[in-house]
Amino acid sequence: MPVDDAGPDGPLPLRRRGTLGVVATGSSASGPVLHGLRAAAREQEYVLSVFSVSSRSSAAVLAAVAGLQLQGVAGIVVLDGYLLAELAPVAGIPLVPAASTDQYAGARQATEHLLELGHPTVWHLGGPEEGPVARARERGWRETLERHGAEVPPVVRGDWSARSGFRAGQSLAVESGVGAVFSANDHMALGLLAAFAEAGMRVPRDAHVVGFDDVPEAAYFAPPLTTVRQDYLAAGRRTLATLSARIDGVAVPAWGTVEAELVVRESSRCLKGA
Repeated sequence: MPVDDAGPDGPLPLRRRGTLGVVATGSSASGPVLHGLRAAAREQEYVLSVFSVSSRSSAAVLAAVAGLQLQGVAGIVVLDGYLLAELAPVAGIPLVPAASTDQYAGARQATEHLLELGHPTVWHLGGPEEGPVARARERGWRETLERHGAEVPPVVRGDWSARSGFRAGQSLAVESGVGAVFSANDHMALGLLAAFAEAGMRVPRDAHVVGFDDVPEAAYFAPPLTTVRQDYLAAGRRTLATLSARIDGVAVPAWGTVEAELVVRESSRCLKGA
């Protein structure tokens, strides 16, 4: 087998310049971030080798990195980038996190939009509190309310699923003064809209709702959902540019974000009560 280096256990396989590894954990193995990365790789004629692990533990991810190294990849993208601080010193190969949308800024846009419609405050249907994405979106919502001197309601927590959004919507429908809700993702917003409709609350007449992600179905919700769009292709391009530079020995910053875009649809289009 051709080699380009030798390790303590013998020769290492030749690193293939056009082959990159990806470590995916949990739902990221089939999520839009990976789809965006694949699309960017096709544009740039890279081959991606994806290693999916069920555990987010450092040991499991490090084992995945070792497996990809045996395949001879030139560098590796770790989709759950917060693990890199532990992995980078021991990996022996260029590692970068996947670039992402500025989650904080996207949540700020969503909250500002609802406040601009005249609402005194905005309720938040948040994702799992241990997740870094959910925390960033919650922080953007909370700090925007605080900056405007608005009351910060208690977070209603979901698990990213439409089912959890439905349950949250049932509880919010009986709360007094719920006129605007920012949901941390579109699937929970879908469940929320269904619960509101079941309770006799019409969106946007009785409340406004904004989601996050702009999933392909969001434009066909009832009503079509205002949401924060993430440009996964742009994020994939930025990730590959960072990794390519690292492979070439250029010390570029690892973390990169792309701008979020608020897409306004019927769920917040007209004034509440109109």
